[in-house]
Amino acid sequence: MKNWRVLNQNLNRFDEAEVKALLDEEIAGQRRSTFLKRLHQRYCTLRANRERAEIFSAAAKPVVGVQLDNAEAMHQVPSGQATN
Repeated sequence: MKNWRVLNQNLNRFDEAEVKALLDEEIAGQRRSTFLKRLHQRYCTLRANRERAEIFSAAAKPVVGVQLDNAEAMHQVPSGQATN
């Protein structure tokens, strides 16, 4: 990125891989601390969004071989916790 204004105008258009490439390029090149901080901030946001989507996607999949009815599922105690 040429300057701060161009960076901020375009940063939201890039995907995670593109932002990572820009971050790596800045580290290898000019090493401007404000650019590094902003690129890293955007990269972390995109990565967290991807990881969160992966976690919720995995959690939404039914567990194979286990079928609980609604009543059982609502009263199920996680392992390692005592019941009252």
